[in-house]
Amino acid sequence: MFKFKRPVGLFLCGGGALGSWQSGVLAELVRQGLHFDVVAGFSVGALNGAAYCYNKTGELRQVWRDMKPETVLSLKPRYYNIPLELYQQHEGSLANKFNFFFQNQLAKLTLFSNKQLYNLLNGWLVKSGPQFPRNIKFYVISHAVEMKLPYIVRFDGSTQSHNLSFTDALVASCSIPMIFPPVPVEEHGRKHHLVDGGVIGIATINLSIFEGCRTVIMIGNSRPEDMDFHGKGPIGYFERKARRMLALHTQKIYESRVFLNSEPDVYLIKPPTDLGLNLLEFDGAKCEKAFDIGEAEAKLFLHNLEQPARP
Repeated sequence: MFKFKRPVGLFLCGGGALGSWQSGVLAELVRQGLHFDVVAGFSVGALNGAAYCYNKTGELRQVWRDMKPETVLSLKPRYYNIPLELYQQHEGSLANKFNFFFQNQLAKLTLFSNKQLYNLLNGWLVKSGPQFPRNIKFYVISHAVEMKLPYIVRFDGSTQSHNLSFTDALVASCSIPMIFPPVPVEEHGRKHHLVDGGVIGIATINLSIFEGCRTVIMIGNSRPEDMDFHGKGPIGYFERKARRMLALHTQKIYESRVFLNSEPDVYLIKPPTDLGLNLLEFDGAKCEKAFDIGEAEAKLFLHNLEQPARP
């Protein structure tokens, strides 16, 4: 087994149903004996991180195998008058500026309730109790709309934090604009609305959380090809925008490694092929197939690390 320099950090990117692939990677890494000292994630990456903290990565295959659209999605349209900006447009024609304005207004309309997600988390993870079986630092990342900055909640070995419940933090991290409603939080007498920062064009998520680590493993759900993903129809339009932002953020997060004073070895694991899934395609059979691809990629990753370097 390849020996990573410790402490070892784990960063888990978002990606909706594509997170089934990430789950396969994570489950296999854990099965092979890897353990992490610091974990951080956003969106579905936060859920996978929570599964690791609760020592439940062995259950992830079954979770995805049983997945159905109604497990997560319950139609309940609602409008939120908050200063949400999905994308930035500083220049261009008047038509382009109007288009960006329209997109940002549309993003305030959410299509689904987050009740199903709360039910899933409360029925699977949170019922295990407030203490993590692993003594670990876990960072859940969302985006504070009013501040236009990432919002990071730290959990030290348990579900206790100073301002946000564990379930609220996870749901906030998964609150994809236009899909799920924001989660409110009050801090220093001010109310903020938290959403998934993975598809926010102004997000500044980075690896600074891992300062002091000697190794960091990133598991993304995006490929470079997602920068030019082509989707059809209204859902395809959302898919194209969201995939582009996720791919862009994954690359920017990886590039931020150069700013860590501890100079860790940073490994980025990403899908080797098109997973045949859309972000909101919670189809158990397809998700399990993606999980299998993730398992295989984790095995290949570890195998390549064990190979002796060429002179």
